[in-house]
Amino acid sequence: MTRAVRVLLAGALTAAVLTAAAPARAQTEPIVWGDCPSGTAPGERCGDIGVPLDHARPEGPRIRVGVSKVAATGTAAEYQGILMVNFGGPGAAAVGSMAALAGGLPERVRRAYDLIGFDLRGRGTSTRVRCTDPATFGRGPKPDPAMPAGRAAHLAAARAFADGCRASAADLLPHLSTRDIARDLDLVRAAFGAARLSILGYSYGSYLGAVYGQLFPNRVHRMLLDSLVDPTRVWYETGFLQAAGFDARRREWAAWTAERADRFHLGSTPPAVLATWERLRTELAARPAAGVFGGVELDQYTLGKLYTDRDWASMSNALADYASGDPAALIAGRKPATEDEVNFESVMQTVTCADAPAPADESVFERDMALLRARHGALGAAIASPGACLYLQSNTAPPTRIDGAGLPGVLLIQSVGDPATPYDGALRMHAALPSSRLLTVRDNGNHGHYLVDGGCVDERGTAYLVDGTLPATDTECAGAASSEPLPRRSAVPRLRR
Repeated sequence: MTRAVRVLLAGALTAAVLTAAAPARAQTEPIVWGDCPSGTAPGERCGDIGVPLDHARPEGPRIRVGVSKVAATGTAAEYQGILMVNFGGPGAAAVGSMAALAGGLPERVRRAYDLIGFDLRGRGTSTRVRCTDPATFGRGPKPDPAMPAGRAAHLAAARAFADGCRASAADLLPHLSTRDIARDLDLVRAAFGAARLSILGYSYGSYLGAVYGQLFPNRVHRMLLDSLVDPTRVWYETGFLQAAGFDARRREWAAWTAERADRFHLGSTPPAVLATWERLRTELAARPAAGVFGGVELDQYTLGKLYTDRDWASMSNALADYASGDPAALIAGRKPATEDEVNFESVMQTVTCADAPAPADESVFERDMALLRARHGALGAAIASPGACLYLQSNTAPPTRIDGAGLPGVLLIQSVGDPATPYDGALRMHAALPSSRLLTVRDNGNHGHYLVDGGCVDERGTAYLVDGTLPATDTECAGAASSEPLPRRSAVPRLRR
């Protein structure tokens, strides 16, 4: 599965009831305060706590989980407790980011909540997993697994990555599921002395929030989940929804670019723009730009740019420059990987491998890549391409079944055309959480909305977090106005069974 969307990105088997007995309660450790990561803005305290490696053995070996705090600014009467923020992934680091986030939050939220950063086990300031060497990670051009000539090399790289994960953290791998992470989060809550916590979760953070709420419903104060993972398709089958979503999103980009043919010169109709993209990919696959940027790199670049229409102009400009003989903009991001990027990718893959069963047969990926390539072109094949989970299944237990029993009201936010967390999946999350209200962002295919997509969304999100006010029924907002006209949708889709 391509790096740009591997998130959330995968999704398998319908979720089933977790039948194992609940682990015994682990002893809460105090927070050990220390230094923050380099670049942390003033006002944030950072530290870590010990948690069980295996929550079923609370007296067994322990690992460290990183945390941070930016204190609420309001009075005691305004105080609502702690607000844990997860930016997605799985693997987006949070420790060291809360002070920067505080600068963009509405003042009422800042006055009401202590902001809590929390690095997943394996990530950032927590006990880490490192599956590969930055010196070799991300080096291009990458082999194309959808083509016979590239399949063996791609599979060898996936196998080597899996071997690196085992060499780095063999004991940790079976205990990297979202259930384990949610139990860590509850120990973080206890370490801060809070009876309940609130959650602001984006993308993967929506799934972590739902799992936490399933395990600990009476410990949830408020939960705002934005850009929603389908909790019934964790993780492999989500790729099929995403392939269709990114294909549709690319067609919208093509229509937008065609309307600006005199600016980008990539084609004056959507089919012509798409044909230009295919031609450029063929050229890059045969002769990688600067020897490092090939067809697979273009797939990853395109997927990344389709997350938000704010990136469409830069993508169209870069493709226009390349078509004119200048690859500089395309290859500008092809820098050597950092330790942080390797750690992010390591956590993303190992968490999804631990969360739910995935195919362990290479022929399944070959079949699905061929199917999605036929339906959705190179991007579809890229999303279905095998990753480390082909060789790194560390947990065969089914994912947590989400039914929302006992949860207070939850606010869900989702755009109509988000390709990374498609709308059908958001409707399934909504159905799984009976106490939720869904705020749909119309005329929009972006990923992430609260604090990003304008006053209508922000007002409703803030009213919920601070006052507990939910819309009386599911409701809609228009997306934030763009500086350039974007494709519009006339209707909000309904769940397709």
